[in-house]
Amino acid sequence: MDILDDLNDKQREAVLQTEGPVLILAGAGSGKTKALTHRIAYLIREKKVSSYNILAVTFTNKAAQEMSNRISKLLISNSKSEIRNTKQIQKNNEQNSKRFENSKIVSNFEIRASNFAAVRLPWMGTFHSICVKILRREIGILGYKSSFTIYDESDSLLLIKRSMKELGINPKEFNPNTIKNFISSAKNELMNPKEYTKYIEGYFQEIVSRVYEKYQFNLKEANALDFDDLIMKTVEIFKKFPEILEKYQRIFQYILIDEYQDTNTAQYQLVKLLAEKNRNICVVGDDYQAIYGFRGANFRNILNFEKHYPEAKVIKMEQNYRSTKTIIDAADKIIKENVNRTDKTLWTKNEEGVPITIYEASDEHDEMKFIIEEINSLTRGGIIKDINDAAVLYRTNAQSRVLEEVLLDYGIPYKLIGSYRFYERMEIKDILSYLKLIANSADMVSLERIINVPPRGIGKKTFEALKISMKNPKLENFFKMMDSFRIKAKTISPSELIDYVADRSGYKLWIKDGTEEGEMRWENIEELKSVAQNSVSLEEFLEKVSLVSDIDRYDQNANALTLMTLHNAKGLEFPVVFIAGMEEGLFPHAMSIMEPMQMEEERRLCYVGMTRAKKRLYLTFAENRLIYGEFRSNMHSRFIDIIPEHLTEKL
Repeated sequence: MDILDDLNDKQREAVLQTEGPVLILAGAGSGKTKALTHRIAYLIREKKVSSYNILAVTFTNKAAQEMSNRISKLLISNSKSEIRNTKQIQKNNEQNSKRFENSKIVSNFEIRASNFAAVRLPWMGTFHSICVKILRREIGILGYKSSFTIYDESDSLLLIKRSMKELGINPKEFNPNTIKNFISSAKNELMNPKEYTKYIEGYFQEIVSRVYEKYQFNLKEANALDFDDLIMKTVEIFKKFPEILEKYQRIFQYILIDEYQDTNTAQYQLVKLLAEKNRNICVVGDDYQAIYGFRGANFRNILNFEKHYPEAKVIKMEQNYRSTKTIIDAADKIIKENVNRTDKTLWTKNEEGVPITIYEASDEHDEMKFIIEEINSLTRGGIIKDINDAAVLYRTNAQSRVLEEVLLDYGIPYKLIGSYRFYERMEIKDILSYLKLIANSADMVSLERIINVPPRGIGKKTFEALKISMKNPKLENFFKMMDSFRIKAKTISPSELIDYVADRSGYKLWIKDGTEEGEMRWENIEELKSVAQNSVSLEEFLEKVSLVSDIDRYDQNANALTLMTLHNAKGLEFPVVFIAGMEEGLFPHAMSIMEPMQMEEERRLCYVGMTRAKKRLYLTFAENRLIYGEFRSNMHSRFIDIIPEHLTEKL
């Protein structure tokens, strides 16, 4: 099978345009992953580009894994096809009494096929995972050890609080979470503590500046990086040390970036630096689906691509393979209300489909009961196989409470994406802190978390005294235990190490206290061991869990109703989608109503939600809703009014 088979004209064009800057504007459901994977396979298979010289960046580990699997299948499939064709040639040659040497062709192709089967895939992953790989090799030049720890959100917040305490800043007067967000925004704009001082406006930002400087100092003392540092430090190395940048420019001769509309300033600068020499950069994205402005993403990066790369080739992939014509037409009406956007129109050869159902509920409980009854009806009617084919999307996490309550009342299984994260559970954080401290003895945040867990008589005063002296029997015993763990870690797998640490530290006995909650907590640790099974080293395992996201743990085969916010739904699809809470002030959100740019993002969010649906789409709203502790009576969402009446059915 040829790599170009089964591609439409625009997808084929995206694959064949291998040289120079390329912008692929890929509408929802237009097969962008297919185009990307075929493009990479084409570079390797037909253009003879070494996979070592290709960098492919995605926004989730799940997407990276899917791309890896598809590329592997493409390369192996084409190699097998080549063998079959060559064997036929050999047979014909033998019949025609050709020279025996021709039979060597077969063995050569067989060797090539086995090479493809075990082909080294391109550098592939998220921005953060790619940067970690680079930093493990290069960060020593900034005075860090390559064994640095990656702090997650809660670790970072603890260090922010400790930095504030050391500076004598009252956390009741200045919210540590707010300070953390300001520091994160600064890093996404590539502003270090010194540069941040140039942009201070007002007393609060002066406080942020002081905390930022102290926080960065403490991070380095702990040989740790937070999530934002991963990109910021990589860019810092590239800018300060041109010879290192040149090395990676030589390596990354072909660069592909997925979801380019979601890049922030730091990510844009990283890509710009890497692509400067060869300019073989292909970015894929859809400004209509740019919904992460609140995280610092700048959708203008994709709008301005042609300004940054004047010689760029622009390819529009507008054919949708996912949704019905009705859904596509309705979503198109919503997005065309935006002023700041590219000019493209999604279309499909799919069936017309049924009208979009709009349901007005009396309250949030009635809304959810309607959704459940509809799902049951669709299942009985054979429209969907089971509840796994449906999803309920909503604008804010606060809406999930009632959804869960009603589902529990009905005894319906559900999976909630973006709720209390697995890796933030107490028992998981505790075990991971032990492992982080084993890998990095300078990690004071992990040390502070587990030095008295389980209780071993080491209180706050004893811990504070640690900075002065370690001559305390309890402290000495603890550090001897940690030293023994480090020795053991060299000889056993990460999964075995979890068992060993939990047992020898007394944590297992402490957590399994005979209660049902204790058993559930231990089951979570057992699940962590399952995650560790695929890691060959402690460092690899810790890196993997530090970069995991909610969507990476999403199991699309679990037989349960999916609940998630609209932001978490991007990249997914379902036969049936319900968007709940379509009310003014809720969706669009109240904070966006007076801000034109924010309202445009709300429309993009609505567009994303609607285009997740393949066959059926429901938009529901409530006459009255209890949310945020008060009853609200709002008009239905303005988005409903934009959809032409002939595309809807009101219940």
